[in-house]
Amino acid sequence: MVISELLDKQAKVYGEKPLIISEDGIYSYVQMAELSATVAENLARMGLQKGSKVVLLMGNCMEFLFAFLGLGRIGAVAVPINPVLKRDEIVYILTDSDADALICVPEFSSQLEDFRAASPSLKHVIVTGDAPGNAMSFKELMKPTTIRSHHEAHPQDDACLIYTSGTTGAPKGVMLTHSNYLWNARMLVRGVDVTEADRFFCVLPLFHVNAQVVSLLTPLMAGGSTVLMKKFNPFAILPMIEEHKVTLLSAVPTIYNVMARIPRADQFDISSIRIFASGAAPLPEETFRLVQNVFHRDLIMGYGLTEATCASAVANPLDPVKWDSVGSPLPYTRIRLVDEKGVDVPDGETGEIIIAGPTVMKGYYKKPEATAATIRNGWLYTGDLGRFDEEGYLFIVGRVKDMIIRGGMNIYPQEVENVISRIPGVEECCVVGIEEPRWGQEVLALIKTTDGTSLSEEEIIRTCRERLAAYKCPRHVRFLDSFPKTATGKIKKNELVARFSQKL
Repeated sequence: MVISELLDKQAKVYGEKPLIISEDGIYSYVQMAELSATVAENLARMGLQKGSKVVLLMGNCMEFLFAFLGLGRIGAVAVPINPVLKRDEIVYILTDSDADALICVPEFSSQLEDFRAASPSLKHVIVTGDAPGNAMSFKELMKPTTIRSHHEAHPQDDACLIYTSGTTGAPKGVMLTHSNYLWNARMLVRGVDVTEADRFFCVLPLFHVNAQVVSLLTPLMAGGSTVLMKKFNPFAILPMIEEHKVTLLSAVPTIYNVMARIPRADQFDISSIRIFASGAAPLPEETFRLVQNVFHRDLIMGYGLTEATCASAVANPLDPVKWDSVGSPLPYTRIRLVDEKGVDVPDGETGEIIIAGPTVMKGYYKKPEATAATIRNGWLYTGDLGRFDEEGYLFIVGRVKDMIIRGGMNIYPQEVENVISRIPGVEECCVVGIEEPRWGQEVLALIKTTDGTSLSEEEIIRTCRERLAAYKCPRHVRFLDSFPKTATGKIKKNELVARFSQKL
């Protein structure tokens, strides 16, 4: 089965039951099946076919859902992009993915010619809302057309190409199949006992696998519903939970921290909530306790990564809660902890987390060597460190990689370092993550300037903001006379983190 087939199947079962509840209206299972099929078929009439890449450059909106849920019907592949990325970051993904079509919001209208010129494979540009003369309006994709009875995609075909970044800073396209997605949804349905009575709240961005799998496909698999927040507003979360009787919220620690600190937060009726789930970043104990005290609800954690589709372990809300544990592996998933030689470590000891099961990615797009280095003998080597306790609870200890997670968003130091190193006067630089209670981590840039050069913190941050998405930019900049290094010349990042953790 593929994603579009699942939607068709559930539409026959649940009919006019609401699947999506948004500011734009309430859309039933039948409506979502019909509209997503219409969008896909109109794309096919434009020449898109099996394997065509369709870039989705937009926030949380119905147009994203119509495309994401429907593309399997024609075998096309979705390539979601974070709309806050800068021009160079977007162009890289457009070109690397061999994009055939781009669907974007009107805010990018002034850049469309630039995108076309920089992306030779790009044949079609579609804009939601009012489209400029050099693009098609998404409304054209909503016009009634003949719907084919079969689906071109197969379970092992790519459903999405999700771009993440490696420790080298070069973004890599993670190939996730329809089977990957549906198995992960199935695992979550079983792992946290999701039923057709559940109503999920999607506050995370749809370009992220968490929103796609947890907040959309899992309720779809179970026959539930999704409440979609179009534009993130932390002050609207509690009123919307109260109004729509939300039963499950999946978010990042930063969001829970903000929610619990809203004035009179404890006066909202959130009695419908049965699960508050947190992931994508370490959960501070302060945030866990705050949620308990204000909402009288436990906050369970989950663990996953894009290369394993989304969730690989989730704490069961019916089990005793260990606030700093992500629970146990989900059904159908195997997790091992190994040392540097690939040998399993005993319970209580730290090892690299490796994962096997039906959610492991097909590989990195056009990067066979990177794929071979990450997937070995059927096991996905995550680069994350963890330990199991004697009861089988998994605890995330740290990261082999240098990835920084700020407010649930992944930041790769090398990408930031590449920008800073190009600034005239910078001799060496190093970017690290410093623990911070509100955002989880903040970005610290450490710089050694060339002799006789004077640079300011403001200059460094301003240049980064011109070339990188805002969340990737350093919050703090410090200048050093020299860096601590290994015998082979590598900067000792762990020493720098220890030195500056208490000084910012």
